[in-house]
Amino acid sequence: MSSSYPDAYRRALDLFTESVIKPDHELRTNAAFGNCYAELMEVRQHCLAYLNTLKEIHQIEFADESDEIEVNKTLITKKQSMRMAFSHGEMM
Repeated sequence: MSSSYPDAYRRALDLFTESVIKPDHELRTNAAFGNCYAELMEVRQHCLAYLNTLKEIHQIEFADESDEIEVNKTLITKKQSMRMAFSHGEMM
């Protein structure tokens, strides 16, 4: 199957995003025992936000516009990550 670089890159981003979303119970258990579960979930949220930004960047023509989007999303994600770590039964 022959595909263009942009299509292959988008598929790669989708697969990597899926791997970040997929729960790793052993990793989460280790984080809980290491007293860094909330921080792990915060890093996870930052990764997901960055992956979404990468997807958007490939649809934007001007790099400076994408940089501004990334900064704004990072700030929003930082605020939301702690709430998300303690909701939806994520905490052990």
